[in-house]
Amino acid sequence: MNIGLVGCGAMGRVYVDRLIRMNGVRVTAVCHPERAKAAVLAELLQASIYESYSEMIARPDIDIICVTLPTYLHKEYVLQALEAGKHVICEKPLTLTEEDCWELIETSRAKGVRLCVAHVVRFFPEYRDARMRLRSGEVGAVKSMRTTRASLMPAENSWFLDKRKSGGVVFDLMIHDIDYVLWLLGDQITNIRAEIIAREGVEQALAWLYYADGTIVSLEAVWGASNFHAGFDITGDQGVLSFGSIKEDIESDNKAVHENSSDRGVIIPEASELEDPYYCQLSSFIEAIETNGPLPITAEEACSAITIANRILECIKT
Repeated sequence: MNIGLVGCGAMGRVYVDRLIRMNGVRVTAVCHPERAKAAVLAELLQASIYESYSEMIARPDIDIICVTLPTYLHKEYVLQALEAGKHVICEKPLTLTEEDCWELIETSRAKGVRLCVAHVVRFFPEYRDARMRLRSGEVGAVKSMRTTRASLMPAENSWFLDKRKSGGVVFDLMIHDIDYVLWLLGDQITNIRAEIIAREGVEQALAWLYYADGTIVSLEAVWGASNFHAGFDITGDQGVLSFGSIKEDIESDNKAVHENSSDRGVIIPEASELEDPYYCQLSSFIEAIETNGPLPITAEEACSAITIANRILECIKT
């Protein structure tokens, strides 16, 4: 499978580091607004550099486009690739609105191509195994669940701080856990409460999801932690599943990879070399495209997470 990559920043490099190790997969073209960034990856891959995205997606030998651009550019670039008849793997969130999501889904269906959305948390072993244990009945019926996810405050000049472009901390961090909760418990949510607590250098989003069967889920997402950390507690009527630490003071000693300064910027959680979730995710998508098999994460599922994220933002506004 030949792949074209658009977006040569932090996540673009994460993708390249995994794709380059896959048999039968080759990144043949890269595209980025800053040619110097594209050149670094192009040299590593022995790939062609494109300043024109339309020229890259017009290449008939490219099967898949990987979109690792900022969130606000996703719809435009994914739509162009789908309309060109390319399969697409796009970083989460797919878009910032349900309407835009469904436009992309309908386009993929009309063009007969696959649309994959990278909600990588599902592939982290601790999260995947907890779902398997839950489905086996190990903890009985779920009564409550808590999740937390914290990272650095984005850099001062970062597009992340423009919530019209990023969706803020809810779409950057919390959406990982929204998708995970929906994967575990479904979407029969009858009510939502949410709030933002902002103080100097810290922004903390809190949300509570109330399910029709009485299950209550609380979610926390924080910009402004001293390091990256994430965790969950799943409480059933016969036991508890836990990972990481649910801490009020948002401190952690988890290892992470930093981009930019030590106190502001982007953190990409470190992956195990033995069971790399980024590798597993990409290889699963590519296998599904090659075999026309079921996608491990559907665009419709990604759209459901966006719907809940926007309901949370509406609660915060009111």
